[in-house]
Amino acid sequence: MNAPFASFDMQMSRRQLLKAGGALVVTLLAPVTVLATEQVLRDKAGNAQAHALLDKTLDAGAVDGYIAIHQDGTVTLFSGKVDLGQGLRIAIRQMAAEELGIGVDKIEMIEGDTALTPDQGPTAGSSGVMRGGVQIRQAAATAREALLAMAAARLQKPASDLMVQDGVVRPKSGGAGLSFAELVGGKRFDLKVDAKAPLNNPQHYRVVGKPLLRPDVPAKVTGTHTYVHDVKLPGMLHGRVIRPAAEGANIVSVDQSSIKKFPGVKVVRLGDFLA
Repeated sequence: MNAPFASFDMQMSRRQLLKAGGALVVTLLAPVTVLATEQVLRDKAGNAQAHALLDKTLDAGAVDGYIAIHQDGTVTLFSGKVDLGQGLRIAIRQMAAEELGIGVDKIEMIEGDTALTPDQGPTAGSSGVMRGGVQIRQAAATAREALLAMAAARLQKPASDLMVQDGVVRPKSGGAGLSFAELVGGKRFDLKVDAKAPLNNPQHYRVVGKPLLRPDVPAKVTGTHTYVHDVKLPGMLHGRVIRPAAEGANIVSVDQSSIKKFPGVKVVRLGDFLA
């Protein structure tokens, strides 16, 4: 709850609010948690992960800022861009999966958690995929090249003779390979994102462009999706911000008696802020 509203305890009907305020603006401050961190530290079976994400880098120029490969071979992406209905939750996972050579089902994504995700700027103007997705894609390409180099050293083969497929780096000619978990699971890459790391040829795409299901759609079509205006907190109140007719205007006076006929409605004034 925003501080100016926290001290008032009153009950109002929706009809009273509409009469008093017209268009309503809800001001919320959700409690900060570390649930995302706790979730990342456990695999799908609930077992603790060894990757020390509690102090992971937020460097937008580092591979580890965007990607973590766990001991079970699964991948977590950290996106500073958030899904506001554009489908980023599946699109960015597709982009990363394509470059890493791993299934989308093996990738989880955390978005907009400022304790875990790099600052990729605001999510606006369709920049989620165009900028945020492209950054993660390049980080994934850099990670793939690093995994190829690690496998080449252990298999004693040139990296050019290897390929990445389904989370395993294996010889193109066939034979045993090394999984992501064996190569780097639970460890950091400690690499900067290489802007020149080669991207996969679109002619060979296996994931990007495929009609994969969006995770947000089922709840939306069944009316169970939680939108911001569905959030309810104990003792939560609603307020209407009174906006000036022109930018830079200052409040000269407020006639508080004008709302006396509405039971329980009060004026909140902080300098030139009025609600």
